[in-house]
Amino acid sequence: MITPELAVVLMFGAVLVGVASGFPVAFVFGGLGVLFGIVTWGPAQILYLLPIRTYGILSEYIFACIPLFVFMGCMIERAGIAERAYEIMYKWFGPVRGGLAIATVIICTLFAATTGIIGASVITMGLLALPAMVKRNYNKPLATGCVCAGGTLGIIIPPSIMLIVYAPMAGVSVARMLFAAIIPGLLLSALYIGYILVACLIKPEWGPALPKEERPKIRFLPMLREGLVGLFPFIFLVLAVLGTIFFGLAAPTEAAAMGAVGAILMTALYGKLNLKNLEETVFVTLKISAMVIFVALGANLFTGTFLGLGGGDVIGGFMTGLGLGPWGVFLLVLTIIFVLGMLMDWIGILFLIVPIFGPILAKFGFDPLWAGTVICVLLQTSFLTPPFAFSIFYLKGIVPPGVTLADIYKGVIPFVLLQILGTALVIVYKPLALWLPSMILK
Repeated sequence: MITPELAVVLMFGAVLVGVASGFPVAFVFGGLGVLFGIVTWGPAQILYLLPIRTYGILSEYIFACIPLFVFMGCMIERAGIAERAYEIMYKWFGPVRGGLAIATVIICTLFAATTGIIGASVITMGLLALPAMVKRNYNKPLATGCVCAGGTLGIIIPPSIMLIVYAPMAGVSVARMLFAAIIPGLLLSALYIGYILVACLIKPEWGPALPKEERPKIRFLPMLREGLVGLFPFIFLVLAVLGTIFFGLAAPTEAAAMGAVGAILMTALYGKLNLKNLEETVFVTLKISAMVIFVALGANLFTGTFLGLGGGDVIGGFMTGLGLGPWGVFLLVLTIIFVLGMLMDWIGILFLIVPIFGPILAKFGFDPLWAGTVICVLLQTSFLTPPFAFSIFYLKGIVPPGVTLADIYKGVIPFVLLQILGTALVIVYKPLALWLPSMILK
């Protein structure tokens, strides 16, 4: 007979071993859920639980946002919009120390508002910005760090797949969750830019300004016109998606559909809409969406078995018995999430911790919308903290000659600290997360 205490130890231990062994997270979660269910309840009970849990995930209407937002992001990537926008920012910020790194973060921020696909952001900006910075003798850790960190902004700045997955699990409005993350996401972007400015002020050789002979002639009206034309696609898509949600014109799923249509129109406007790009976009959308759903199914089965065995009560009782108080428990949860971010991707973390820790935080009186925003901001670190740092892996595959893995690891450290600082600011000043959702028109 497996006691609840033994179930907690065995199931969490098995998850860590399975993930560390390199098995896909979806099959680790799903396999352990089935295995422990059979051992404790028997095959009949687990076969009854499996279709109920599967139907619960697949019938979640809001999950229809996922393929639509993924499609929008992939289509925008193929339209070449980021390349044009970076050329504009290159001219605007090139004469400033660290200007190319600042331009990189700004384009990553704009790109984040049109796609929640981290791989696309990191690879696109790695191919565009990193060679330009290396060519002009930028500090390699600074250059790689801003690409890695800037590329992860797409997972927190809406439209974000992470927020769409988190909200229904925590029982909060998807629309409110999306708007709660806007200011924290922009805050992280501002922290990155501030760090680049200060670093290049102290050490000018880290980010030399463009030589005078390479600087374009500054003509205000032509540059303004060029900027408006280059940034129009980002503005159009943000209004098409977030604007319709904010003014109560559409629910998130319908807004995602509008975003997908808008991305097709933008791609056609830029002359990149063809059968090859459309086919590649559809296949990438299918792969990413299927991956998210498989992880959701596996993790949902795992947590169903875990909670059914009394694991949630054991963890809740343990945390309450520590005598840390509400804030001590909250910081402990954040610490656990930070450590898990080193071991698995954000999807597995969310489906593991939200059903278990969500009720505990609610019991201590924390606002689920604010707590969810804090957790999602902190999960930015999971893309930059080894050994499972996906942004680092994406960038390592496309870096120009002379840039090493050590440069990338060294470069992300300050940005991880800035992400922790950003999380702390959202904790200390709650309106950063709660003010904008309160303004949504219903």
